[in-house]
Parts: sequence; C-alpha cells; structure tokens
Amino acid sequence: MPRQIYRNRVLAAAGPLPGELTVDNLKRWTKLRRGEFTEDFDETVTHLLCTKEQFNKRVPRVKDALTRGKRFHIVHYDWFEFSTVYEKRQPERDYSMRNYLAKQNAAKREQAQIERGKKEGEKFVNTNLYHVYIDRDFFPYQIDITRDEAATGESGQRYTLSLWESNAKPHLYWFTAKFLKRKGDSQPSYYRPSRCSGKWRREMDLFMDFFRIKTGLEWQNRVLGEKTMPASLFQYSPPPVGRRLQFEYEYCLEMNARLRGLPWPPAEASVVTEMNDETNGADPATADDDAESVTSSYGDHGDADTRSSLVDEKEAELGAPLAPSGEAGLISSPRTKTWILRALP
Repeated sequence: MPRQIYRNRVLAAAGPLPGELTVDNLKRWTKLRRGEFTEDFDETVTHLLCTKEQFNKRVPRVKDALTRGKRFHIVHYDWFEFSTVYEKRQPERDYSMRNYLAKQNAAKREQAQIERGKKEGEKFVNTNLYHVYIDRDFFPYQIDITRDEAATGESGQRYTLSLWESNAKPHLYWFTAKFLKRKGDSQPSYYRPSRCSGKWRREMDLFMDFFRIKTGLEWQNRVLGEKTMPASLFQYSPPPVGRRLQFEYEYCLEMNARLRGLPWPPAEASVVTEMNDETNGADPATADDDAESVTSSYGDHGDADTRSSLVDEKEAELGAPLAPSGEAGLISSPRTKTWILRALP
C-alpha cells in the first residue's frame, strides 16, 4: 500500500503537464496516496503544479495563485514526480516557483540533465531520449540488488537494473545494468545485452532473466522470497508497489513470513493498528469503505493512457496474480532452481 503522503492536500495543474502526468494519471496516483487532484481551481487547492514555461508566461492560474499568499504552494511538477516515486513528500521550498532562485535551479537541473544524458549515451543510454519505464501503479523499473558477503570480500556490491522507455512514440524499450564493485566505487561497469532498443516483451524478458540469475528468484517471486536466499546471491528489498507477482501481495507477505519463521501478522503492525483505531475512533464500516476505495483505485484502469494500454496487452501474457488455493508446501523448479511456495489454504 503506497504511503499517505498527500493526505489533506488538494492538487491542481496550471495547464497540461509533460510525459505521463495526464489528468487521469494525476487523479489516480494522488488518490492512492490519500490526496485529491482536481481539475477545478478553487479555494480548496493547496498545491498548484506547473512547468517553467507556464510560470514565466503567467498563465491565468499562475497569475491567480500569486495573489493567494505564500501559504499557497506553486511548485514545479518535479515535486509531484519525485514525491510519488520515492513515496516521501519533498520539501515544497526546493521546488517553489515563487522563488527566483528556484527557477534558476530548475534551469540548471535541466541543463545538467541534458549534458549528463549526452555523456551517458556514449557508453550506456542517452537519458535525453529515454526515461525509466513506469507502470500504471507508478512503479519505476529501476531497482538495486546488493551483496554483502565479507567472507569472500564481496561487500557493498550493487547492480542497478533499469528498463528504459523511449520518449518518442511508438515506444521502444532497452534493458541495462550498472555494476559497482564496492561501496563508494566511482567507476561503474555497464551491461547492455541488446545493441539497440526494441519491443517491450524482449527487453522485459532480459530484465527478469538477469534478476533471476543474480538473485536466484523469479521476478514474480521477489516479495515471496525476500531475504530467503543465501548471502552469496544478490538481495532485493521490494517496495510496497509494483505488478506481476506470483500471488496477491498480502498473501506473498504472509508466505514470506512463514518461510522466515516470523509471526504473522507482524506484532508491531497489530499494535499500531489497535492504537490508531483507539485514537481515531474508527469503526469497522469506515475501515471497510476505505479499503474498498483503495482497491477500486487500483482496479480502475479504464482511462489509462495509450502507452499504458499498449504495454498492458503485453503484460497480460504474464498472467494475473494467483489467488491462494491448495495445500501448503514448497516446490522446486528444475529450470530456474528457484524455491516458490505452493498456496496455503
């Protein structure tokens, strides 16, 4: 479940925003984090998202917002993107468009990004032409897997796996991996198996195969098998979002706890839930309504953008998460040598 970073915040946009920040996506991603995105611009709005061009041109909403005082936030759309991806609300002052210095910093960041993209394109991927692929649940396909095995001197090793999506349409995709041999290493090595970008299916398979080889786990079992593999393999700590799991997310957490001999549900979570219920005076009916609201947000994909719908057709080949059924037990896949759980009743 995404963190409630936009609770009691009402967001609006000064105009059309670039990339995946369509009105439908903004509404869905904000609602998942307990906030609200509105197409109107009234007194309830707390944050206005805008581009540098919209601010410089003083479009009507920006002009209106400037008269509302400093307690009303006019922020660069980067604030929303970084807050959502990292599941932590960023300080508004760092992205404030009221501050002339903030505007200068935005221009410097853009220029630095262009130069960095050109440099990386010489041996890796030009980030001016590609961006990290993000699925419709706002999960960025750029992950770290690490290994700390002091006995072999392999401490602090890290791979960063990325699935890139072209800015141009129709979208092309490219899998890459960056390797740091030790903590603080400033000379990474790069792995790019495909000579050029290609279709999503091919590059996604390369992403999942590399993950399986290095961690010993299938990508769909990343939650179920977290911290269950030998230290000689690379380890991955998945965030509480993302798609393509073998089973439903909560069920994977429960099975992982049983594999590791941990209590389920976690004792701390039970205590926190009870304290929150006592403090807030929440009743079961209200809690059920909230859960239903969040579930419906995840399930409402009818208004996804064209890019998402095209990719989703390919994602459907992987199948939906399985519901629990059958008897308890472990089975081994000869092909991958990966332990996966057979569902518990």
